[in-house]
Amino acid sequence: MEDFISRGFLSSSLLLLSLYVVFRVAHSFWLKPKSQEKRLRKQGIRGTSYSILNGDMKELARSSKEARSRPIALNHQISPRVLPFFYKMVQIYGKVSLSWMGTRPRLLLADPELMRLVFTDTSGHIVKPPQNPLVSLLQLGVATLEGDKWAKRRRLMTPAFHAERLKGMIPAFSACCCDLVQRWKKLAVPQGSCEMDVSREFHILASDVIARAAFGSSYEEGKKIFDLQKDQVILSTEAFYSFYFPGLRFIPTKKNKKRYGIDKEINSVEKYYPQERQACKMETRDADLLDEADNDMTIEDVIEECKLFYFAARRPQQTCSLGH
Repeated sequence: MEDFISRGFLSSSLLLLSLYVVFRVAHSFWLKPKSQEKRLRKQGIRGTSYSILNGDMKELARSSKEARSRPIALNHQISPRVLPFFYKMVQIYGKVSLSWMGTRPRLLLADPELMRLVFTDTSGHIVKPPQNPLVSLLQLGVATLEGDKWAKRRRLMTPAFHAERLKGMIPAFSACCCDLVQRWKKLAVPQGSCEMDVSREFHILASDVIARAAFGSSYEEGKKIFDLQKDQVILSTEAFYSFYFPGLRFIPTKKNKKRYGIDKEINSVEKYYPQERQACKMETRDADLLDEADNDMTIEDVIEECKLFYFAARRPQQTCSLGH
């Protein structure tokens, strides 16, 4: 009798647990997104319909790949090239439209007045959307923080970008350009001229400028981090366009192992910079962007900001150089 009751209790418990899991899955992947879509439609917001699991991520990846496969148009319309999916959404559904990043709805705002209201909001109700943990491995410092942490880090980092501070780095910028010109001259000496990949050369210049301005090092010293960051960005971009199932980051897949391996290696290499800075406190050296902030930042904070500088500054610098 007791065995029968025990088996009945166990069976009931398993049944209830199974029903709960099924309900949670149905709620997360269908009921909640459809309910959110219905409420947004009632407010007059148009956009794509929810597609289970992936939402619009496949279309987003496809349109980006397609846009980059074509030559850049000779006009100032950069949106179809840089953000083709969002450009198409605004053209079809208007300046306030709805798209889906997996199971999460995303409002696309192209109305300047609404954008101003969002950027000037101080209520704290507008926050960054939840991030895919595999994308979060980039750990881009102040760019990923919110609330008081963001305000404190921003206050610490702002002095590094004051005009007078940046003017003091002009000698470092000049040295980078001189090194570039000297390298070009050496390449041209044998035959009086030579052919080179200008994009790659300006990539090296941009990397050298960032390394010297931010950390007082050089491109050759920071090359390993640039290469590691590039690999991590590729993996993070792939994760961004893919559906993330809870717990996926703990599965030891080949790509997950590579992601965590790169992250560990970047952290170990970048610890060298703050440690070197501490060792050189009493020595004369050029000022760098983190000098103002590192007195009130931990080693981990400095490493995060190093990642942000490497990630965010290289591409704009390279593009501006090519444009001129």
